[in-house]
Amino acid sequence: MKHKFLNKLIATSVITSTIIALAPVGASAEWIKNYYGNWSYIEGYSLATGWKQISDKWYFFDYLGQMRTGWISSNGEWYYANLSGEMQTGVIQIEGKIYLFAQSGEVQKGNCIVNSKLYYFDDNGVCVGNDMPMPSKGFDYYGNSTVPYIPNQIINQGAKMSSDIPSDGSKQVKQYKVTFKDPDVDDDEALMKTRTIDENKRMLFYKPIKSGYTFVEWNTRDDGDGTGYDYDDSIIIKKDITLYAQWVKTVETSTDADTVKVTSIKVLGSNGITSIAKGASLQVSAQVLPNYATNQAVTWSVSSGTNNTLGEATISTTGKLTAVASGQVTVKATATDGSGVIGKFIVTIT
Repeated sequence: MKHKFLNKLIATSVITSTIIALAPVGASAEWIKNYYGNWSYIEGYSLATGWKQISDKWYFFDYLGQMRTGWISSNGEWYYANLSGEMQTGVIQIEGKIYLFAQSGEVQKGNCIVNSKLYYFDDNGVCVGNDMPMPSKGFDYYGNSTVPYIPNQIINQGAKMSSDIPSDGSKQVKQYKVTFKDPDVDDDEALMKTRTIDENKRMLFYKPIKSGYTFVEWNTRDDGDGTGYDYDDSIIIKKDITLYAQWVKTVETSTDADTVKVTSIKVLGSNGITSIAKGASLQVSAQVLPNYATNQAVTWSVSSGTNNTLGEATISTTGKLTAVASGQVTVKATATDGSGVIGKFIVTIT
């Protein structure tokens, strides 16, 4: 009898100590928002990474612990999260296209049954054909909620969330025009592309191609002295804007077998400095690899950050960076040997 009592006492002690050990983690689990507006979820002393179920909803956190929205690639599958980071399931419309997401979140492909009816989804997960299931929700590329369009209104399968897709007439949304130009050609031929974007919607840039040149960035001024953006940057549209492509002429390559191309560029701040005050300057340098590359020359450019990280700076042809406005900027060194290699370095302006 005494032994049974001792066994129960030991078991109770183990359970109690386990609860005490776990309690601080559960009690300290919370959402946090960093200086740049990115959300993370902390458990005890660690940031959550990968997929995490919180309050019956699934969220994805990258290797830095920052919550992701929009399209998410994980373990070879594609998922989609709205602007709150919640993983989506079911029939969803994204940029006017119809997708089907399983209960576990993966985008579906091939023949699928929805409400006892067979539909076909291509290799990208887009429903094709004249008959499509009605979406329960609508989003743009980044997770902003939109009003789902009736499937039979979708005329252009490649259309974006803009005036390309018929409005349902439920509300009037103010729109702005984004114009992309090449400053190296005459005005009559400078226009490259235009987009019509709803007010306060996020727009993703694109990378143009020009024979004999390497694309560097988009800039708000034709001479490159305005605000710069990488081709994979994005901005929230609040007014009409014209952007100019900035190019570097490709150096004609030699057929000599001894010519060695640049494979990578590492950009560094003087003495390891990564932060400077507004109005101050910082000399940056480019470490070109391999160090025996035939042409090791680079051109310098600088672009602003995105969202709450917007900063502003100028840079000379020798790599001297001068801070103009607080935030973050990206310094870029572009190889001039035609390899298209670009090195990047983020500087914080305080």
